[in-house]
Amino acid sequence: MNLFGVQHARQIVTVGIGLLVAIVMGVVLLVGSRLATQVTVDVGALQTASRLQAYPSILDEQLSALRDRLEERSYAAQALADLKSTTASFNHDLESLGRARLGQSQELTDAMQLWRQYAPVIDPVTSFSGEPYVDTDAGSSFSKAGREHYANVKQAQLFARQNSAELHSLLGSLASRLQRGVTSEASRLRLLLSGGVLAAVLLGIVAAYLQVARARNERAARLAEEQTRDILRTVREGFFLLDADYRIGAVWSHALTRLFGKKSFAGLPFEELLKDLVSPTTLATATKYIKLLWGERAHENLMKSINPLGQLEIHVDNGHGGEDTRFLQFDFHRVTGPKGAVKHVLVSVSDITASVQLARELQESQDNANAQVDMMMGVMRIDPVQLGSFLDATETGLTVVNTILKEPARSDADFRKKLQGMFRELHSIKGEASAINLMTVAHRVHALEDAVEEMKKSSGLTGNDFLPLVVKLDELMAHLKLLRELSSRFTTLRGGTGTGGAARAGAARTGETGRYAVEPGAVRRAEEVSQTLQQLASRLASDHRKKFKLVLKGLADVPAAYAAIVQDVLIQMLRNSAVHGIEAADVRRTHRKDDTGLVRAEFHKKPEGYELTFEDDGGGILPEQLKAAAVRKQLVSQEEADGMDSRAAMALIFRPGFSTQDQVSLDAGRGVGMDVVARTIYGAGGKIGVSTSPGKFTRFKISLPASAATADSAVA
Repeated sequence: MNLFGVQHARQIVTVGIGLLVAIVMGVVLLVGSRLATQVTVDVGALQTASRLQAYPSILDEQLSALRDRLEERSYAAQALADLKSTTASFNHDLESLGRARLGQSQELTDAMQLWRQYAPVIDPVTSFSGEPYVDTDAGSSFSKAGREHYANVKQAQLFARQNSAELHSLLGSLASRLQRGVTSEASRLRLLLSGGVLAAVLLGIVAAYLQVARARNERAARLAEEQTRDILRTVREGFFLLDADYRIGAVWSHALTRLFGKKSFAGLPFEELLKDLVSPTTLATATKYIKLLWGERAHENLMKSINPLGQLEIHVDNGHGGEDTRFLQFDFHRVTGPKGAVKHVLVSVSDITASVQLARELQESQDNANAQVDMMMGVMRIDPVQLGSFLDATETGLTVVNTILKEPARSDADFRKKLQGMFRELHSIKGEASAINLMTVAHRVHALEDAVEEMKKSSGLTGNDFLPLVVKLDELMAHLKLLRELSSRFTTLRGGTGTGGAARAGAARTGETGRYAVEPGAVRRAEEVSQTLQQLASRLASDHRKKFKLVLKGLADVPAAYAAIVQDVLIQMLRNSAVHGIEAADVRRTHRKDDTGLVRAEFHKKPEGYELTFEDDGGGILPEQLKAAAVRKQLVSQEEADGMDSRAAMALIFRPGFSTQDQVSLDAGRGVGMDVVARTIYGAGGKIGVSTSPGKFTRFKISLPASAATADSAVA
């Protein structure tokens, strides 16, 4: 036989073997597909039957729960809803099982017949939609519909208890029969797969034969591989493929060594590549993202928009005992086969450190420019006298903070006492800054509060821990100095005498004597305080998306000695009402209130001194919420909270660190505001009381003695 004949014979044999293997594999796949489909259907029916076994006892329990709630005259709607849901689920599962091929059995027929007997006793219960109770002077009692509903529940419960065992037994028998059927079909499927294995052996023989022919292409393949390696050694980006097990393939660019400091990547899990470079949270997010890429229905462009590794910050050893910060950008591209199935994920990694740093520098420059503009606009909007008064008071407050910082301390308790004192002063300063809408100061003080808050979480404080606070305090003082210079320049441009006005405002604020403390000065001071509070109210309503009106009365009667106290107290209480008291408009509508809330503050003289009343028509204060928040904040134990009466619970709002808001914002969450109010009032020799009605109002009454104000008037 010549060479052509041999080659032709080999071709015939190859084609014949291929056709034979194709026919065998086709038969195996076709029959196996049908068997697998039937097994799937039968397994589903088995799962449904197994699930149905639990329903009789669940119905019995839910009927008992519904009866107990009706007998206790308690809320029964949820128990009834659960019963309706269970009944509907049972009906659905039983009907779906009846449609299955294996579901046609005597057990199923008997179970369905028995379940139909449930309908006359269950339906009157589940169809009930009336009100089961009526309120009388003696308490709640059944309505006419409620008595009928209760009788139906008792009847249904009795019927369920009598028949649940039989129904459970029928469903159990059905499940056992289905189990036997599934086992039988699985055995046939295993036999079929064994035939498929034999076909695979034949396919292996054919593959071995064809391997000889493929040898001719190896030289071309080696050449292509060598060219690919040359490319991968040259490119500056890192490239690699991820397989279905999320492992890096055997081919990867040499730039990965420079980017990640490793020498070998083949077979490395993607998680291992990032484990030491990112936080556990980022690593978990990235892993979930990679898994999503393998979903055939995932939209690739949409997936790129949610890439969690679009800009990844890592820290690598620089070889000199330190670390360098780099920014890497990961891009993912799915590699699909001829039929659109995902074969690999191509990952490219680029070092974008230079571009990120440049963007940050540009952003910082823009932020600084915007901050300067905001600061100038803020200064221009504020009355020079009001601004001068604020700057004087703020510098005084920061001097107090600086004094607290300088106080000697040895123990951890001493250091924490210093932090608490600083916290109160800073909170008052922030309140006044936000009240006059000087947000550049408010945000800086808020950041300083954050630093103090972080220190309070530390254990074993030392003097060195306070050094960052000193730096931030110096920055804040420098900012105030800049504000004063800007105020002075704007006043000069306006042709005014801002310095003198600020001095007079400062004199009135600190209770100093002079002509500004007489009645005309009191009227102007009242106007300034009113304007400040109205501005604060407007800003709070906008920030917290609420509607309320602030009504102020009697501020002209505030003595100069109490001017600063009243203003500080009203600022703190107004912020509290806006955040915690006044409800959102939709909530107020559900309580049949006007969309716009009302906040009132009134100051008036009394024979024994002065009284300041502050009231809002918000949601009130719930003692149970206060106790729960105190336990959550670890200010009291659960046992202490349980032993508190309403009066003791209300007193919690004045504790340092107490707040019902878990998230810290510019206006709430620190747990300092009402503590500052209480300390300010007690420091002036006054008293404070609170009354509330849940859902209706909260009212604070503050009494101030006449002695300080009288002494101030006598000196004047």
